Amino acid sequence: MRLPVLIRFAPEVGRQDGWGRLEVLTASSARLSTASALARGEKVFLSFQLDAESFKSLPAEVLYEEGDDDGGRLAELRFTDEVAKRRLARALIDVLSR
Repeated sequence: MRLPVLIRFAPEVGRQDGWGRLEVLTASSARLSTASALARGEKVFLSFQLDAESFKSLPAEVLYEEGDDDGGRLAELRFTDEVAKRRLARALIDVLSR
């Protein structure tokens, strides 16, 4: 599953929004491919569409990031909002059950 995603940063960080792709998506985590530099422990907010379900500013923490062969970045993220994780789990089950 490769989903386009908008990446936002906390306002106090003063960084410009970025774009990326969710290469792997579970109810509690994701693997993100992006051109935006990310740092371990950094908080990001992801917005994406999963079938008919829209997720806006889903909070996540960067667990790990590294450069890829094309000069981009790969990052492992952990979602931090328990309610949003349950909502995402339901949406994933709905998509996978079709």
